[in-house]
Amino acid sequence: MPLLHIILESPALYEVTKTEVDIGAITKPYVDIAHCIRAGFCVSHALRKWVRISIGFTQLGPLTMTLDPNTIRYLGTDERSILHVILRGQEAFRKPRTKIPHGVTLSDKLALEVLSNETRDEVKLLVPGESSTWQKLVTSVDKLVMYCPLSKEWEQKDLATYNPDFYSKNLHRDLAILEVVHAIDSAEIGLQKD
Repeated sequence: MPLLHIILESPALYEVTKTEVDIGAITKPYVDIAHCIRAGFCVSHALRKWVRISIGFTQLGPLTMTLDPNTIRYLGTDERSILHVILRGQEAFRKPRTKIPHGVTLSDKLALEVLSNETRDEVKLLVPGESSTWQKLVTSVDKLVMYCPLSKEWEQKDLATYNPDFYSKNLHRDLAILEVVHAIDSAEIGLQKD
Protein backbone atom coordinates (compact mmCIF):
# COMPACT_ATOMS: atom_id res chain seq x y z
CA MET A 1 0.00 0.00 0.00
CA PRO A 2 1.25 3.52 -0.71
CA LEU A 3 1.91 6.07 2.00
CA LEU A 4 -1.20 8.04 0.97
CA HIS A 5 -4.23 6.68 -0.88
CA ILE A 6 -6.61 9.43 -1.98
CA ILE A 7 -10.14 8.25 -2.72
CA LEU A 8 -12.23 10.73 -4.70
CA GLU A 9 -15.97 10.23 -5.02
CA SER A 10 -17.28 11.99 -8.11
CA PRO A 11 -20.88 13.06 -8.76
CA ALA A 12 -20.30 13.05 -12.56
CA LEU A 13 -23.53 12.02 -14.31
CA TYR A 14 -21.96 11.09 -17.65
CA GLU A 15 -18.60 10.13 -19.11
CA VAL A 16 -16.19 12.77 -20.33
CA THR A 17 -15.98 12.88 -24.14
CA LYS A 18 -12.97 13.35 -26.42
CA THR A 19 -14.55 16.46 -27.96
CA GLU A 20 -15.03 18.05 -24.53
CA VAL A 21 -11.45 17.32 -23.57
CA ASP A 22 -10.03 18.56 -26.88
CA ILE A 23 -11.90 21.89 -26.91
CA GLY A 24 -11.72 22.44 -23.14
CA ALA A 25 -15.48 22.35 -22.53
CA ILE A 26 -15.20 20.32 -19.33
CA THR A 27 -17.90 20.15 -16.67
CA LYS A 28 -17.12 20.96 -13.02
CA PRO A 29 -17.00 17.32 -11.80
CA TYR A 30 -14.17 16.57 -14.24
CA VAL A 31 -12.34 19.83 -13.53
CA ASP A 32 -12.43 18.90 -9.83
CA ILE A 33 -11.02 15.44 -10.58
CA ALA A 34 -8.20 16.92 -12.69
CA HIS A 35 -7.30 19.43 -9.96
CA CYS A 36 -7.24 16.72 -7.29
CA ILE A 37 -5.04 14.43 -9.40
CA ARG A 38 -2.63 17.29 -10.11
CA ALA A 39 -2.51 18.19 -6.38
CA GLY A 40 -1.83 14.59 -5.38
CA PHE A 41 0.66 13.57 -8.06
CA CYS A 42 2.19 16.49 -9.88
CA VAL A 43 3.04 19.42 -7.60
CA SER A 44 6.73 18.55 -7.38
CA HIS A 45 9.60 17.77 -9.76
CA ALA A 46 8.22 14.33 -10.65
CA LEU A 47 5.18 12.18 -9.96
CA ARG A 48 4.97 11.30 -6.29
CA LYS A 49 5.55 7.56 -6.10
CA TRP A 50 4.02 7.26 -2.61
CA VAL A 51 0.53 8.46 -3.58
CA ARG A 52 -2.24 6.40 -5.18
CA ILE A 53 -5.52 7.95 -6.34
CA SER A 54 -8.85 6.15 -6.80
CA ILE A 55 -11.83 7.86 -8.40
CA GLY A 56 -15.26 6.45 -7.66
CA PHE A 57 -17.86 7.32 -10.29
CA THR A 58 -20.98 6.45 -8.31
CA GLN A 59 -23.41 7.48 -11.09
CA LEU A 60 -21.57 5.63 -13.89
CA GLY A 61 -21.62 1.99 -13.08
CA PRO A 62 -20.45 1.85 -10.30
CA LEU A 63 -16.92 2.34 -11.55
CA THR A 64 -13.76 2.93 -9.55
CA MET A 65 -10.61 3.85 -11.43
CA THR A 66 -7.26 3.66 -9.60
CA LEU A 67 -4.17 5.50 -10.85
CA ASP A 68 -0.74 4.19 -9.84
CA PRO A 69 2.09 6.71 -10.34
CA ASN A 70 4.70 3.93 -10.53
CA THR A 71 3.34 2.58 -13.82
CA ILE A 72 1.11 5.28 -15.30
CA ARG A 73 2.09 6.74 -18.68
CA TYR A 74 1.24 9.93 -20.56
CA LEU A 75 0.07 11.82 -17.48
CA GLY A 76 1.02 15.48 -17.63
CA THR A 77 0.09 18.27 -15.26
CA ASP A 78 -2.47 19.87 -17.56
CA GLU A 79 -6.20 19.08 -17.42
CA ARG A 80 -6.25 17.80 -20.99
CA SER A 81 -3.58 15.17 -20.34
CA ILE A 82 -5.15 14.06 -17.05
CA LEU A 83 -8.65 13.84 -18.52
CA HIS A 84 -7.45 11.85 -21.55
CA VAL A 85 -6.30 9.15 -19.12
CA ILE A 86 -9.73 9.27 -17.42
CA LEU A 87 -11.49 9.15 -20.81
CA ARG A 88 -9.49 6.11 -21.93
CA GLY A 89 -10.20 4.36 -18.62
CA GLN A 90 -13.94 5.01 -18.93
CA GLU A 91 -13.93 3.72 -22.52
CA ALA A 92 -12.10 0.56 -21.42
CA PHE A 93 -14.67 -0.04 -18.68
CA ARG A 94 -17.60 0.40 -21.10
CA LYS A 95 -16.03 -1.49 -24.03
CA PRO A 96 -14.18 -4.57 -22.73
CA ARG A 97 -11.97 -4.90 -25.82
CA THR A 98 -10.57 -1.38 -25.40
CA LYS A 99 -7.04 -1.29 -24.01
CA ILE A 100 -6.80 -0.06 -20.41
CA PRO A 101 -4.20 2.72 -20.03
CA HIS A 102 -0.90 1.79 -18.32
CA GLY A 103 -1.05 2.43 -14.59
CA VAL A 104 -4.87 2.41 -14.45
CA THR A 105 -6.91 -0.29 -12.74
CA LEU A 106 -10.68 -0.53 -13.21
CA SER A 107 -13.16 -2.03 -10.77
CA ASP A 108 -16.93 -2.26 -10.48
CA LYS A 109 -16.75 -1.50 -6.74
CA LEU A 110 -18.14 1.62 -5.08
CA ALA A 111 -15.70 4.16 -3.65
CA LEU A 112 -16.86 3.28 -0.12
CA GLU A 113 -16.04 -0.40 -0.78
CA VAL A 114 -12.52 0.58 -1.86
CA LEU A 115 -12.30 2.72 1.27
CA SER A 116 -13.29 -0.17 3.55
CA ASN A 117 -10.70 -2.44 1.89
CA GLU A 118 -7.93 0.15 2.38
CA THR A 119 -8.75 1.08 5.98
CA ARG A 120 -7.05 -1.27 8.42
CA ASP A 121 -5.67 -0.92 11.95
CA GLU A 122 -2.34 0.60 10.91
CA VAL A 123 -3.94 2.96 8.35
CA LYS A 124 -5.34 6.34 9.40
CA LEU A 125 -8.44 7.69 7.65
CA LEU A 126 -8.83 11.41 6.90
CA VAL A 127 -12.26 12.82 6.03
CA PRO A 128 -13.64 16.37 5.76
CA GLY A 129 -14.83 17.81 9.06
CA GLU A 130 -15.38 20.92 11.17
CA SER A 131 -12.04 20.87 12.96
CA SER A 132 -8.73 19.76 11.50
CA THR A 133 -7.03 17.02 13.58
CA TRP A 134 -4.79 15.21 11.07
CA GLN A 135 -1.51 17.16 11.48
CA LYS A 136 -0.23 15.06 14.39
CA LEU A 137 -0.61 11.92 12.26
CA VAL A 138 2.10 12.76 9.75
CA THR A 139 4.94 13.36 12.18
CA SER A 140 5.71 9.66 11.99
CA VAL A 141 4.63 9.42 8.34
CA ASP A 142 1.91 6.88 9.00
CA LYS A 143 -0.04 5.34 6.14
CA LEU A 144 -3.06 7.49 5.37
CA VAL A 145 -6.26 7.10 3.38
CA MET A 146 -7.84 10.44 2.46
CA TYR A 147 -11.50 10.31 1.49
CA CYS A 148 -12.52 13.25 -0.72
CA PRO A 149 -16.19 13.38 -1.71
CA LEU A 150 -16.53 15.93 -4.51
CA SER A 151 -20.29 16.27 -4.09
CA LYS A 152 -21.82 18.90 -1.82
CA GLU A 153 -24.58 16.45 -0.82
CA TRP A 154 -22.16 14.10 0.96
CA GLU A 155 -22.93 13.31 4.62
CA GLN A 156 -20.43 12.16 7.19
CA LYS A 157 -22.76 9.55 8.71
CA ASP A 158 -21.56 6.96 6.16
CA LEU A 159 -18.14 6.90 7.85
CA ALA A 160 -19.18 6.75 11.50
CA THR A 161 -17.70 3.27 12.02
CA TYR A 162 -14.20 4.23 10.83
CA ASN A 163 -13.24 6.60 13.69
CA PRO A 164 -11.65 9.08 11.27
CA ASP A 165 -9.43 12.10 11.76
CA PHE A 166 -10.48 15.29 10.00
CA TYR A 167 -9.18 17.81 7.51
CA SER A 168 -10.92 21.12 6.80
CA LYS A 169 -14.18 20.69 4.93
CA ASN A 170 -14.02 24.41 4.07
CA LEU A 171 -11.12 23.93 1.65
CA HIS A 172 -11.63 22.84 -1.94
CA ARG A 173 -10.59 19.20 -2.12
CA ASP A 174 -7.50 19.92 -4.23
CA LEU A 175 -6.25 22.41 -1.61
CA ALA A 176 -6.93 19.92 1.18
CA ILE A 177 -4.93 17.30 -0.75
CA LEU A 178 -2.08 19.78 -1.25
CA GLU A 179 -2.07 20.52 2.48
CA VAL A 180 -1.78 16.83 3.43
CA VAL A 181 0.78 16.04 0.70
CA HIS A 182 2.93 19.02 1.71
CA ALA A 183 2.85 17.90 5.37
CA ILE A 184 3.97 14.39 4.39
CA ASP A 185 6.72 15.84 2.18
CA SER A 186 7.93 17.97 5.09
CA ALA A 187 7.80 15.06 7.56
CA GLU A 188 9.76 12.83 5.16
CA ILE A 189 12.46 15.50 4.76
CA GLY A 190 12.65 15.83 8.56
CA LEU A 191 12.98 12.07 8.99
CA GLN A 192 15.74 11.88 6.37
CA LYS A 193 17.77 14.52 8.25
CA ASP A 194 17.59 12.61 11.55
